[in-house]
Amino acid sequence: MRNPITWWHTRQALNALAEGDYPRSRRMFEKLRKHKPDAQGIRHNIALTYIGEEDFEAAEPLLLAEVEDYGAYYPRLKALADMYYVWGKRVQAHEHYRRALESNDAISEERGFVERRLELTSDDETFSAAIESLGALRRGNELLDAERWQDAMNAFTQAVRHDPTNIQALNNIGTIQLNYQRDPKRAAATFRRAISWSPLPWLKRNLAQAERAKAQKAAAG
Repeated sequence: MRNPITWWHTRQALNALAEGDYPRSRRMFEKLRKHKPDAQGIRHNIALTYIGEEDFEAAEPLLLAEVEDYGAYYPRLKALADMYYVWGKRVQAHEHYRRALESNDAISEERGFVERRLELTSDDETFSAAIESLGALRRGNELLDAERWQDAMNAFTQAVRHDPTNIQALNNIGTIQLNYQRDPKRAAATFRRAISWSPLPWLKRNLAQAERAKAQKAAAG
């Protein structure tokens, strides 16, 4: 039987992860890990909190240990590939995207995403676009923290121009459109574009929020 307290803490940790509160999420996952040290997925999620803070050296051994202990499962391979991608390690990213795509449990909805990432990591010249995109994403996040919404929007747009699979940049564009430009219709379209690459739960929640705002705006006339 599922322990309701463990389930609640897991949900709270995942919510904190989706909201970008990486320290809080990690603290909660570490508590779960102490309670169930052999539970699958906890190290994976702790690694995701480190990736969110760009502490790749802390994330890598956790993800590799999950693969070693529990097998080359698609989400583990893709998480490693995504980590190496944003870390700037082209060869490792390419290898893990290839393995993820070839795995028996690959998610069909993400096939286009992984195939595009394989193209972007195929050689140093194509990977330069990814590096430019990641740099623009970081600049956009800094501008977002400074509440310079339009400048942040420009940076995120540049990030997507270099790499259409930059889901974080797309999500941030949608967030600005929804919360600061008060344009839920455009925000919903942006979130759908991100979801077309990967149907992540937090993207779906953002889309639902935009759709509600769009309906409310239409009802208000």
